[in-house]
This record gives sequence, C-alpha cells and structure tokens, in this order.
Amino acid sequence: MKYRNLKMSFTIEHTKFTVLSISLEKMVTPIPRHSHSKNSYELHYVSFGYGKLIADEQSYDVVPGTFFVTGPGVFHEQISDPKDPMTEYGVYLQVSSSGTKEPLLKAFLEHKFWFGEAASGMHELMKQIHSELEQRSIGYELILPALLQQLILLITRQYHRTELVQSDGAGAPTDQTPADQTYLTIEEAFLYNYRDLTLGQLADMVHLGIRQTERLLLKHYNKTFAQKKTEARMSAAGLLLQDRANTIASVATALGYSSPEHFTNAFQKFYHMTPTAYRKG
Repeated sequence: MKYRNLKMSFTIEHTKFTVLSISLEKMVTPIPRHSHSKNSYELHYVSFGYGKLIADEQSYDVVPGTFFVTGPGVFHEQISDPKDPMTEYGVYLQVSSSGTKEPLLKAFLEHKFWFGEAASGMHELMKQIHSELEQRSIGYELILPALLQQLILLITRQYHRTELVQSDGAGAPTDQTPADQTYLTIEEAFLYNYRDLTLGQLADMVHLGIRQTERLLLKHYNKTFAQKKTEARMSAAGLLLQDRANTIASVATALGYSSPEHFTNAFQKFYHMTPTAYRKG
C-alpha cells in the first residue's frame, strides 16, 4: 500500500523535510534501475524477506532488518528472492537546507547512500508511522510529523554510531524549494510505465507543457525524455533476461518494442552487446 500526495512538511533546525509518499509493499516484481532527483531521498526498511540491492554497480544482500538510504543521483535496483520476497517500508522525501551544515543533521545531509542493519526501534517506529496513516485517528496530522522527525533523528544517530561514511563528498543539498510531487511522479512514471510512456503523458502527469517537462528532465536528471525511457526499458530488459524462461521475443513485447529485431538493436546500442551475449555473460 502506498500513500501518495502527502505533502507533509516539518523542520529540524534550518532544514525542511517534505514527505511525498509512505509505503508498505511486498516486492514481488523487480524494481528496475533508477535514481532520484536533486534533494530527494528514499528511506527503505525491509521487515521481512530476502533479496538484493544493486546500488552504483555494487551488490548488497538484503535480509530482514536491513535499512538503506538512496539519495540524489544514486542509481539502484532491487530484486526479491522469488521464494521469500522482501516486504519493505518506504519513505520518499525531499530536503531543503539553508546551506548551513548544522551539527545535528550534518551526517544525514552528507550521506547520499547508506546500507546496513536497522537501528534498534526502527521496526516499531515504521509500524507506528504506517498505522497512523492507515487508521487516521484524531490528531494523526500532528503525530505523523513527530514520528517522522523521530525517524530522521534515529537515522542520524545511526550514522554517528557506525561512523560509516558512504557519501560522495558533494556535501549538503543546495537551497532549493522542493518541487512537491513532481519528481516522485516522474520517477514512478519511468519505473512502472516505461513500456508505453510518452512525453505528452508525462507532461500531463506533472501538469506542465511538453517543452517545460523536457527542460525539467535535462535540468534535474541531465537526460532527455528519450534517454530516460531507454534507460528504464534497458534496466528492465536486464532483469527480464536473467530469467531464461523469457525468450528474446517475449522480452521485446514486454518492453513495448515492435519486433525482436528492434529490441535487439536498441539493446546492443545501450549495452554494446546482444541480448543473447548479455544472457550468457
């Protein structure tokens, strides 16, 4: 279950957090390779199940109790164990900082990627956050931001405890106003609708003109619409080809290509090898 369009905000010192979605999902199908826009972070807590996270070409084994953060520009994909799929709590948020690195949140702002064992108490905190959203009892609008602040501080404490620095050294996010639901809508469109998505459809989803949407993609992802769609389709192709029960023709159809030949040409241009060679490798 995913709760979207939340637009819930809270501030810790001089840093504003805008929560755009909170989810609890059993990840039966693979999540193709993707990254988040500037100032966007996704918090992942896996309560049950097993699988793999591939982040910036590194592979990580995911087990119950795993917690990880994927921040701006971190390319990642998730693959569940078919016999015991991952169940994941997710929180997608955007961060707007004044530019001053406050000691309290310095670690959070500088970690664009983190992977490890969840801190003590995270499971109960995630359950409580989801329960408040599900039940929506009186006062939940006040309780939820308080719980989410607690979550951010719990993560920050965990960074300090482990002293595990995995950031790219780029520092805190720049002082920009979060574009509320726009970036989440863009990323989910390429994740789930890559087969048939058009630039016009994406523009309608984010309530912008076609040229504005194209400029937005170039500014925040350094890619055109065609490049983003190809990237999404090729990421999905890589996952589908891992299952040898899928023929090249069936993969081409699943990705929306008009023929296996068209798919093979696109795949070879992207990966510099044929789908058959990729599968053998």
